[in-house]
Amino acid sequence: MAEPVGSALVFVPAGVDPRVTFTGWTLLDRAARLARAARLEPAVVVDGRDPDPAGAWPSVGRCVSPGSPLSRQGRVVLLRCDVGCVAGALRDAVATDGPCVVRDDAGRVALVSTTTEALAGKTPEDLESAAVGLPEPSRPGWLGDRRMIALDFAAKGRSAAAVAAGRARAERELLAFLDNPRDGFVDRLLNRHLSRPVSRVLLALPITPNQITVFALLLALAGAACIALPGVTGPVLGALLLQLTAILDCVDGEIARAKVLESEWGEWLDITSDTLIHVATFLGIAVHAWPHLGGGTAWLLGALFTVGGLASFVVVTRAEKTEGRWLGSPAWESRLLAGLLATLTTRDTSVLVLIAAASGLLTPLLIGAAFGAQVFWAGTLALHTRAMRHAA
Repeated sequence: MAEPVGSALVFVPAGVDPRVTFTGWTLLDRAARLARAARLEPAVVVDGRDPDPAGAWPSVGRCVSPGSPLSRQGRVVLLRCDVGCVAGALRDAVATDGPCVVRDDAGRVALVSTTTEALAGKTPEDLESAAVGLPEPSRPGWLGDRRMIALDFAAKGRSAAAVAAGRARAERELLAFLDNPRDGFVDRLLNRHLSRPVSRVLLALPITPNQITVFALLLALAGAACIALPGVTGPVLGALLLQLTAILDCVDGEIARAKVLESEWGEWLDITSDTLIHVATFLGIAVHAWPHLGGGTAWLLGALFTVGGLASFVVVTRAEKTEGRWLGSPAWESRLLAGLLATLTTRDTSVLVLIAAASGLLTPLLIGAAFGAQVFWAGTLALHTRAMRHAA
């Protein structure tokens, strides 16, 4: 894990049961995961009202008492354990210039981003005292475009049915705001509406985003094999499997963000899987087009798309790794490059394959994709080179 950039103090407010689960984790375990994902060293604040939870929830790390010295200088984020948010909210709070106070949708102080110096080097009694005099730049329930959901089902004394109902509501609300900024038209119209109920079911199961990604890849390979079949029925079935893969591609990201399981390895696996799916799909189309174009022409077009797809993977990966350097540039190359990357990552392609399969137009789609892939990677490379030059 990278060196922490600050500390996170996790508070268990009076009347809250930190042992209840949300997105598959206890509230304290989840708060610790949120902190670590934002490169913060977590500690739970114990005020003597409850037993020391370190033995029951070892993943939280250490415990501190109000008034005790803070062990790390620099940024300090204070967080209620009974707030539903994603790691991006803590990262945004850390990245904010100066102090920041965020309230949840019940109006409670849910997160405070401050410094060791502002806290006089000591652990505060609660979030409210730490927030006195600090600015509140966000409206209640939000930090920018990140939701801050009050998990009221965590109150002690609630019945099992009330806890289950409240958890289900909160998880639905959290998932509803986990869209990807690069979602395409079909994602917004269809895929996200189908992926969220699936993600909601999977949250309570010990299933990782990477397992979903691998399963989606295997499903797509089966779909590509069906597309290679002659006629219409097989290709349409294959295209439907690809559309199901597109839905699962939404699910793995939702699960990763909701369960705080985001990782660089998972991001690389997702990008690699998407590339392999595109290549396999058009190789399947090349086999399907064999009787129409002849073996030599069909394989040439398939090879052209494969080369273009792999080249696009390399170019796009390089562009995304350096996004922090060129994205803020006002140059038109940067804006166009951002739009091209969004086009590549969209899952709308699966609908084009379905339409082509149903209408018998897979061969024209193959021809267009084979040459279009070359234009895409070469154009993206040129734009990235110029955008980096402007950003330098």
